[in-house]
Amino acid sequence: MQDFDTTRGSRQIDGLQTAAFLIILFWGISEARPLLIPLSIAGLLAFLLAPFVRLMKSLRIPEWLAITLSTILLLLPFSAVGYLLLDQGQALSHDFPKIIRSLNRLLNQFAQSSIGHRLNVSSELDITMLTNRLAQRAGEGIQILLTGLGALLNAGSQTALVLLFTVLMLASRAHLRRSSEAILSNAENIKASMMLDEITRLIERFLISRALIVVIIGAADLAILMIFGINYAALLAAILGLLTIVPAIGFILAVIPPILVSLTTGHSVLATALLVGCLFIMSIIEGNVLTPRMSGKSLNINALTSFVGLFAGGLIWGLWGMFLAIPILGIVRIAFSASPRTAAWGDLLSDKPAVRITGPRVELKRRTRRPPEAGHA
Repeated sequence: MQDFDTTRGSRQIDGLQTAAFLIILFWGISEARPLLIPLSIAGLLAFLLAPFVRLMKSLRIPEWLAITLSTILLLLPFSAVGYLLLDQGQALSHDFPKIIRSLNRLLNQFAQSSIGHRLNVSSELDITMLTNRLAQRAGEGIQILLTGLGALLNAGSQTALVLLFTVLMLASRAHLRRSSEAILSNAENIKASMMLDEITRLIERFLISRALIVVIIGAADLAILMIFGINYAALLAAILGLLTIVPAIGFILAVIPPILVSLTTGHSVLATALLVGCLFIMSIIEGNVLTPRMSGKSLNINALTSFVGLFAGGLIWGLWGMFLAIPILGIVRIAFSASPRTAAWGDLLSDKPAVRITGPRVELKRRTRRPPEAGHA
């Protein structure tokens, strides 16, 4: 009985220690956000550029020149998108008062309609007052979104820091690989080289496929918006393409600006509904055709884990956390599956049982005891 009480008390202490560790860990991650976000983004960009560096080195191009050319190759599309966002954003800010007046008119028309009377909506609606009320009552959700958008549009010191980290990671990738293998090889039953190879393949495939999907969906949505004659089509298409990175809720967030612009620039409700339908069809194609064929099931993360990861990433790091949550969860799943002690946690995160990257002891099967033979009974 005393041994049972001792074991029970030991388990309670272990549970409290685990809870305290998780609290301190999440607090530290949240507080270290100014450092960890640039490091995480730089790490993903380094994975994205690594195949190009290897290709250039195979063509006998010096490594320093290969890294420089890869960085320039990265800067070109980002510079084009940044210029596009700045140009279209200035036009949008110039027309913003007109959009506010159009919203006021639409809200007043809705208040005077039969549905507005049934809902007892006041005809003295003011979009500015409504926006202020929403901002006051939305609480942390709006703060998360605004913080993430502010980080996304910050092209100053953070961008320079990310580029510096990316170049340094590319230049020292061989040293980082050797050091990681040396550190992980000390852990019992972990095949460090195999685990790092799987992480590298997962991240490179995920990033390249997502970049292609963003370009394809952005171009298709741009064509749809231009066909419907929507203003700021390039800006809205860029938002629609970029937010495909955020699973499930990315389309919901991205489709709101086109709806508002369509309704406030003279388009009918029917035309707006058709526009949303076309954009929704593209979202279905992206989720059910492009992503499965181009990305496959490489991340192997189940739906519940994805939603929890998106929510936790948004709370801790804002919109950047939602962008980074899925690839980070994929890395965590592989790391858990690499050790027999944490393999069950890897299965918990995965959509299907993961391949165990462990040593020989994990592959041992439980032997069934044979009944004794008649002659030896």
